[in-house]
Amino acid sequence: MSNVLHEVINSGQPWAAERAQYALTIAEALQNNQITQDEARALLEDLINTEKLEAAGADLQLRAALVFGVTQVLSMC
Repeated sequence: MSNVLHEVINSGQPWAAERAQYALTIAEALQNNQITQDEARALLEDLINTEKLEAAGADLQLRAALVFGVTQVLSMC
């Protein structure tokens, strides 16, 4: 799971790196019972909101990697 998100973080694209880092932070908070599964799901789904991603960056391959990584985190919720 985190491998894909770490690749996105290291992509050199700030819009994607910020979202990937935030996804990892959400996953950690969920594991530490700092947020509920519903809260985590809502936050993660917002990270991969299509309209927001389209506004942030046009790199389709990087966008797909971000969505894949976040979806992996979502599957844990």
